[in-house]
Amino acid sequence: MRKAQYTGPWRTIRKQVLERDGHLCQIQAKGCTIVANQVDHIIPVAKGGPWWDTANLRAACPRCNNGRNAVATMKASRQW
Repeated sequence: MRKAQYTGPWRTIRKQVLERDGHLCQIQAKGCTIVANQVDHIIPVAKGGPWWDTANLRAACPRCNNGRNAVATMKASRQW
């Protein structure tokens, strides 16, 4: 089941962000595949970033987006 936030306007916003960024990964971390097919929240929603604001969104390749999420999850789990 998909989160409600990923339905409705998300598909349109996601497409707009990917087109705006030319389908090129804006993170470009080590191992980047360059070709973006995902959209990343610059300031995570969990930390108060707006969900659908295009100023808080950027195109990302799966490797960079998933790697960034893994690092954030790891850091959060160590804070106790």
